[in-house]
This record gives sequence, C-alpha cells and structure tokens, in this order.
Amino acid sequence: MDKTKAHDAITLALLQRFETAKWAAKQAHDAAINEESVAENKYDTFGLEASYLAHGQSQRVLECQADWQLFEKKQAVLFGDDLVGLWCLVTLSRVGDSESEKYYFISPCAGGLSLEVDDKPLYLVTLSSPVGKLLTGKSVGDSVDLLQGGVKLPYEIINIE
Repeated sequence: MDKTKAHDAITLALLQRFETAKWAAKQAHDAAINEESVAENKYDTFGLEASYLAHGQSQRVLECQADWQLFEKKQAVLFGDDLVGLWCLVTLSRVGDSESEKYYFISPCAGGLSLEVDDKPLYLVTLSSPVGKLLTGKSVGDSVDLLQGGVKLPYEIINIE
C-alpha cells in the first residue's frame, strides 16, 4: 500500500465525514427551531431535546472539521521511518501466513476509522489506542501480538513508511 494514496484516501474520508456532520447538524438545527418544537405544556420536552441534539451535532461538526483540516494541511512524508510513530503507515504480516497483511496508519485523530485503499482495509489508530501503544517504538522485523476475536495472533512488522 502506498502512503500517499493512504493519506489521500484518509483526507477524503475525513472530508466526507465532515460534510455528513454538517448535514446532520443542519437537520438537527431545523428541527430545534421548527414551530412544531414549541412546547405545548410543561411536560413537552421535544424542543429542549432537539436543541440539545443540535448543540451536540454542532460540536461534532467542529471535531470533524478539525480532523479533516489536520490531514489536509499535513502532507504525507514519503521517506521510511526507523521506528513506528505518529503519521506512519505500518504494514503487518501474520507470522506463518504471508498472504495475511494488515495496514495501520498512526494518526493524531479519528482513531477507529477504517477504509479501503486499493481494495485493502486500512485502519486508523491513535497513539493512545491499544494497537497504537503496541506498535509505537517498534521497528521492521519486530513482532507483535494482536488480539482478534479473543485470541492473540502473532504479526511481524514488515514495512514502516
């Protein structure tokens, strides 16, 4: 997997997430100011709930925008790194199964996001995530045990970009 392609795909996915969040915030705002949201009695909380939702969606828009802009401004560095750290694309191969590769991008944000690049799954992990902590500071040739379905499976780091 090419790091530049991965970075571009992540940036696009974050932009799409930002656009979706803006749409959802607009819908929530419209519901909050709709005349049907006006309370009919003291027990009618629909308008209050709609305003809380609109506020939450607005916060989500800001977070999604910050994530996208972070990737948009930071260009992919193309030289290989010696150790896994922030902004690295890490390729793992399952020990004994060279066909089973996993791709992780060590990201400062949007941990848990997964997407397809060249028909291969790419996972974003942050430094504070369990996988991020496991990979940080490792180098090519090091092995790590990933927990999958309650079972630890051995992988080897075969590439760091």
